[in-house]
Amino acid sequence: MHTPRLTRTRRLLSMALFGMLVLAVPLSAIAAGKLNRGIGNDPDSLDPHKAIGTSASILIYDLFEGLVSVDARGEIAPGAASDWKVDPTQTIYTFTLRPNLKWSDGAPLTAADFEYSMRRLMLPETAARYASFLYPIRNARAVNTGKAPVESLGVRAVDARTLRIELETPAPQLTELLTSVGAVAVPKHVIEKYGREWTRAGKIVSNGAYQLVEVSPQTMIRVKRNANYHSADSVSIDEVVYYPVEDDGTSFKRFQAGELDIALKFPTDRIESVRKQFKNELHTAPGLGTTMLMINHRRPPFNDARVRRALSLAIDRSVLTAKILRGTAVPAYTVVPPSVSRYSPKLPNDAGMPMAARQAEARKLLAAAGYGPGKPLKFTMQYFTESKTRTLAVAMVSMWRSVGVNCELINKDLGSVISTVRSGAYEVSLYAWFSSFDDASTFLDILTTKQRGSLSGYSNPAFDAAFTTANALANSAERQAGLARAEAIAMADVPVIPLFTGVNQRLVSPRVTGWIDNPRGANLTRFLGRSP
Repeated sequence: MHTPRLTRTRRLLSMALFGMLVLAVPLSAIAAGKLNRGIGNDPDSLDPHKAIGTSASILIYDLFEGLVSVDARGEIAPGAASDWKVDPTQTIYTFTLRPNLKWSDGAPLTAADFEYSMRRLMLPETAARYASFLYPIRNARAVNTGKAPVESLGVRAVDARTLRIELETPAPQLTELLTSVGAVAVPKHVIEKYGREWTRAGKIVSNGAYQLVEVSPQTMIRVKRNANYHSADSVSIDEVVYYPVEDDGTSFKRFQAGELDIALKFPTDRIESVRKQFKNELHTAPGLGTTMLMINHRRPPFNDARVRRALSLAIDRSVLTAKILRGTAVPAYTVVPPSVSRYSPKLPNDAGMPMAARQAEARKLLAAAGYGPGKPLKFTMQYFTESKTRTLAVAMVSMWRSVGVNCELINKDLGSVISTVRSGAYEVSLYAWFSSFDDASTFLDILTTKQRGSLSGYSNPAFDAAFTTANALANSAERQAGLARAEAIAMADVPVIPLFTGVNQRLVSPRVTGWIDNPRGANLTRFLGRSP
């Protein structure tokens, strides 16, 4: 008879205790469990050796870690390696790994994993686009071009916690290079088991702060905190959902609606209202990226420098940056952006030329190349799907028309634009190159002659030699000056047409804590928090 009343009493006591426990847990800890990050597009791959683009990089830096990483301010910091030493010749780096490192599945992570990862990066069959960034490593170029066995690569696991990297020549920028996407560790035991499918949810294993849980193509990618990460206790966000949003307007609306805590994009024609209405949410910093036109040198008439220079002269970059991009970018006349530290590029002579004079010179060059009113230059230009990129493309078509050039536009998704440029199946393409590390070499590297050719098909032995020589200088100041001279050699050929360098602009919810603006755009989720 009294049992039901006793049961109800116990139930009430249990509920009260539960309520006390909930109140004892800070509300911030409950609300901070999930972060919604907007990314620009659906990554084509999560394999660090094959992935391309900013969206993929954001994910990979959350999932994986290299020997060297960056801190919350975007500055170089220890990653999987706790420290490193450089020998007196500046050609041998010895990295000491943190103790008891593990993969997300609990398997031990040792120096041998980094040896394997570096070798896989350099294998020709991997076709890693970013492999050349690490060419300073002994025999890296030879291995990557199939001229030397992979065993000759200057990377050796001395023991479980010690990795030695030997260089061809001194490379003071090595630690910067090791922060690149391609330099992270990848799991040999998983890759050998699953092959190309190793990056699928349920199979992938990583060593970063997060591990992949779920992928819904074109919709979302979900990760959770990796309990086996060496600094897991300092990671505040338990779960991250990345939403690929290509359209600027859609990204902005989802941020306004509270669906995104971080938005990479918003319409540039609304920049003034954004600055007023979201002044606390808008975060800006000089960017390590250049937007340019890739010109296919493999196809006539683009193998004629006069044609390339005429197309460049006809573009009014101040109109693009001031009227279309509304001051969110600055005109560019070199490939290396001004935000790169300790680097002073030499501007071409036409950088300060009045627009009327530029147009007149463009017409002369086109006439000398055999084009004019009776025979206008005609070509196609591809651009990627975005409201502002179409506006930019239409504006350039109009500018070219003023000097007698007819251009037809082709609209593609970003992935198709990237793959088309890589395959060389294009004439002119809008393209952007962003660096994950603060060094001029990544931008100049896209102009060097490689086994698979540069992105534009440009090849100049004088530039290649100047770049290689400068990049091997041990003195940092001399190296930077040498790289600037190499860039001047290339830019005289107009290998590509730089348009503008952007400013990193992110909309970040006030609920997100720990966000620090930096040129690298490095805002790893493990340094962020989320309040109610």
